[in-house]
Amino acid sequence: MTTAISHILKPLAEFFDDPTTVEMRMNRPKVVVVERRGIGKVRLDAPSLTLAKIEDMCMALANLTGVKFHSETSPKLSCIIPVARHRFECAVGASTPNGVSMAIRCKHPFDPTWEQAGATPQVVEYLRSVMVRELNCIIAGATNTGKTTLVNKLLRFLPDDRRVVALEDTPELEMNRFWDGVSLLAAREASTSNGMLDWRQLYDHQMRITPDNVIFGEISTQNAFAALGSLNSGVTGFMCTIHAESPLQVLRRKFDQNIAWSGQNMRDVPEFLAELVDVIVQIKRSSDGWRRITDIYEPRNDRWVMKDGEFLERKAA
Repeated sequence: MTTAISHILKPLAEFFDDPTTVEMRMNRPKVVVVERRGIGKVRLDAPSLTLAKIEDMCMALANLTGVKFHSETSPKLSCIIPVARHRFECAVGASTPNGVSMAIRCKHPFDPTWEQAGATPQVVEYLRSVMVRELNCIIAGATNTGKTTLVNKLLRFLPDDRRVVALEDTPELEMNRFWDGVSLLAAREASTSNGMLDWRQLYDHQMRITPDNVIFGEISTQNAFAALGSLNSGVTGFMCTIHAESPLQVLRRKFDQNIAWSGQNMRDVPEFLAELVDVIVQIKRSSDGWRRITDIYEPRNDRWVMKDGEFLERKAA
């Protein structure tokens, strides 16, 4: 970060700079909630974080990242804190009766072991096989459950020369190792794209650059249709993350919901997914702040490989 923005964000950085901080939130001025790995949530007083100070920070970040923010006309800001790459989300104004709703999703370097992720050697070997066989895989979980962290661990099973094409609106995937791979970024908002391509344009582009693996970031209302288009194009090694509480919810509701909210229409989405998705991996967050794989389901085979934390050896053999 520049010296100026570092100075402006210093009252927040006192909380999010801690490498164990997973997320910090504000639900009202002058009070911070910090979630730390292995500890859970704590509530802390922050008298310097007034509403005026928060709005100043939002304005500075908006100016730096080229997006819109104004406390009255554009009172919501979604961006990335430069260098640190933490996700910054904040809303002020009439929609926030307490004055502010802020969440900073921290991206401190953290590489959990497979054991910490709730994966036994059998589960790890199964997931390795998923990647080596170029199966289509969806990682499901609630907000901030470590879905992208798991995707990055799975990508390590691929060779360095793999032609991996990653499509995201926030740069989170670890792609530098793939010397024939490419990272593509979509505009988060069409009105503030700064020359960036939208999801449809990125979809068209990735179809013409011969990918071995197509890795979408988090599925949203903006990219769900493009992700389904990629699946329907015959690609192998497709992978994405999605907000869902169970593998069956992924199939039956979440893609349908995102497509409907985007104003687009596609029939028989659950049946479509069941035909083209090989594996859904569910990850959940426990009250102590750790994230663990709990379920693995194979839609094409209608088979549970892992259920409620138990690896089903005989059924998966």
